[in-house]
Amino acid sequence: MLYNALSTLGMSRKLQSTMTRQQMELVRANEEVATGIHADVAATIGASTGRDIALRNLFDRTDEYVKTTDLLDGRMKTMDSAMTSIIASGTDLLAAASTGLGQQSPTGSSLQVRARGVLDQVVGLLNASAGNAYLFAGTALDRPPMRNVDGDKSGLRAPMQIVRDAIQSATGGSEMPKTAAETAAVIARLNDLFAVRDPATPAPAPLTDTFEGGLYTGTTSVQPGGAASPRVAGRPADSSTIAYGVQANDPMMRELLEGIYMLAAVDTSKMDVDAYPDYIRTAVDKLSGGLGKLREATAQLGVQRAQVATLAEQHKTQKSILSLQIDNLEGVDPYEASTRISQLEAQIDATSNATARIAKLRLTNYL
Repeated sequence: MLYNALSTLGMSRKLQSTMTRQQMELVRANEEVATGIHADVAATIGASTGRDIALRNLFDRTDEYVKTTDLLDGRMKTMDSAMTSIIASGTDLLAAASTGLGQQSPTGSSLQVRARGVLDQVVGLLNASAGNAYLFAGTALDRPPMRNVDGDKSGLRAPMQIVRDAIQSATGGSEMPKTAAETAAVIARLNDLFAVRDPATPAPAPLTDTFEGGLYTGTTSVQPGGAASPRVAGRPADSSTIAYGVQANDPMMRELLEGIYMLAAVDTSKMDVDAYPDYIRTAVDKLSGGLGKLREATAQLGVQRAQVATLAEQHKTQKSILSLQIDNLEGVDPYEASTRISQLEAQIDATSNATARIAKLRLTNYL
């Protein structure tokens, strides 16, 4: 007769090995309950691993687009708010200046003070930023686009001084024009000052500074050689690129700023009666024209912002769907995992009890 005998030492070691395995499974089960994901996803889902990886990659890309659209919306919102405030301030100044179109107003000095206040406000708004990016600087996002009206620490002439020097260069040295001919010369000189040109081209004599470089330090309208400079653009989706917003050197802004500077640089109440009509009319026309174009740009920005909002909702919806699909592959049923934990705990207790009983066995028990 054959006997399959197993020593108590062998039985003890086998039970110890079993308990170690059960404890490892318990740790794994507890981890799955805590994370909600299989401890070894690839081993669990097998052939579906490739699909899971593809879903993960798509989820990550979609998440990046969600962040991009949120960033774009934040920048557009700040930009829209600044442009709306510029329009409001400019409209108030336009109304005040328009009262002087019929005849010269004795309150021209107060108009100059008001224009200076609006000028400081507009320059401040054009230096608005979102995060670390200046919104109206073009692609030169790291620095404010507009120089302070009274100058800065750069050592360059202050913008207001540049404008006043341009006026005096057209009048022969006086602070303001005295005749209609001098007014025409001043307007032509200021148009040259506020125009943009190839950065490699010097300013037209007798000007030594122009709008770009003297008043504005962001991305130039054109690059050296004459090619248009790239605009700021966002990519809120794979197949969608939006060149959005306004630069402080766009035509409407330069036109608006020229009109404001014309009113802020001189006291029109002291201007010669022959020089006054064309000067105030031109300033009002510049203000009106710039504001009209700025309203159109604000409306366009609103359309672009709505496009971004639509794409953002699409990305968020897709992200939710992808999350569910990934969870279906990687996720652990909490009830099933809890049941498995209870079973493993019971098995470990039983194994521990069996090990303890074997440890108490002695040969003398059978003699």
